[in-house]
Amino acid sequence: MDVSEPSQRPSPVGLLLHSGLWRSLVSASVWGTEGREFKSPQPDHQNRRSGPVFRGRPSVFCPRVVRSIAHSGCSVEVVRYVFVGTFDPMRGHIRKLGLDRYLVRISAGRDPVTGKRRQPSKVIHGTRQDAELALAHLIVENPNRDLLRSDTSLDALVERHLYAPTRNGRKRSPASGYRERSRYVTHVSPTMGERVADKIRTQEFTLLYDSLIHKGLAPGSVHAIHRLLRAAFTWGMERGLVRLNPVRLARCPSVELRPPRAPSLQTVQVHFELLLQEDLETALAVRLAATLGLRRSELAGLRWRCIDLDAGLVRIEEGLTVTPGEGRKVTETKTGLHGQGVLHLDGALIELLRDSYESLEKDAVELGVEISSDAYVFSSDPLHENPMNPDTLTHRVKTHMGRHPDLPAFTLKDMRAFTATQLEADGADITTAQAVLRHASGQTTMRHYRAARMDRVRGATVELGRRIAHQD
Repeated sequence: MDVSEPSQRPSPVGLLLHSGLWRSLVSASVWGTEGREFKSPQPDHQNRRSGPVFRGRPSVFCPRVVRSIAHSGCSVEVVRYVFVGTFDPMRGHIRKLGLDRYLVRISAGRDPVTGKRRQPSKVIHGTRQDAELALAHLIVENPNRDLLRSDTSLDALVERHLYAPTRNGRKRSPASGYRERSRYVTHVSPTMGERVADKIRTQEFTLLYDSLIHKGLAPGSVHAIHRLLRAAFTWGMERGLVRLNPVRLARCPSVELRPPRAPSLQTVQVHFELLLQEDLETALAVRLAATLGLRRSELAGLRWRCIDLDAGLVRIEEGLTVTPGEGRKVTETKTGLHGQGVLHLDGALIELLRDSYESLEKDAVELGVEISSDAYVFSSDPLHENPMNPDTLTHRVKTHMGRHPDLPAFTLKDMRAFTATQLEADGADITTAQAVLRHASGQTTMRHYRAARMDRVRGATVELGRRIAHQD
């Protein structure tokens, strides 16, 4: 260090610079802005190079140090602008292109919009020290070059992920978002929600899953929480909110995928005959679900304009969900475009639908009004202008099952497995069944077929045993 007035006592700042902390002052400034703890390097007198850095005026790099030096009345000559490579955040390099020509380049992470890698660079005409100063300028101009600095809490990360569109660009269904958010708020947020997402370790998520299993939460629910957290961190990494995805390596309990449960044809027939006598509307819902494999939301969202009784066709194009806090909402079918389709109706089902529509027309005549073109098939009001809550359909079927405890029970959801089972028994191939059930993936259809075949295998062994016993 050179001081303009040798007789003047060096300031503490001057001594600090002379002791070795003069190196990478710019790097230290950037390092500190990223929330890290600064540790000074040891002095290195062998690699010292002279060069003026501070000329008694504030600098963009280390304003506090410069002000201290100016206040002390010292004119300081610091050995070097930046000691490249001393600190990890200094991700950049200088390459000599020719005589007094240098290429300066830093790594600035990936663009949050395009995802492409950003590498700001400059060609410097001058000395090596000029190139080092240009490198420092690039680093200061790109303080978030690695997009790693983030104080996003886990609550904020998960909430933004649930609010964002899905990977195919569609908005997440309210019912799905409600279920995911409820699991997270109940089981994760109380212990980890306010913590910075980037500071949570893999082991902590593993211990969280262990504690949830110990409390009696089903492995399937724990696995659903794991999927949500893993997806949220992946989403955050793609947008620069977090550095890593610690959930990816967390140990999550395995879940055994149970085969679909389908009632027998005789069970469905008996319940349908009873419903025709007790509740015609519920009987129609069960008949549609059993024949066409309609989902509960699709039954609630079915409109009369989507049914052509003369041609015997029904068009499935939308569903209905009711979410706490958001209310009723008409949505696409569960599998989007894959769930839409035109299906044929059998004669008996057409007559059942015709009787239901004629009953609606009779009510409209008595009230002196016309039926709306958007009237729903299932509704709780006289003119069917408002759809029935899907939970109401479920409750009606459950109430009916409770009145007949001696018979095997089933739910509306079981009807889709029943449809797949009957299609398999009739010899329909996987492609046909997938089209009828409107599965987005053929693997889901194959699960239903595999379950149906296992039932047939069990029945075959029983029949074989009966024949053997009869022969004996």
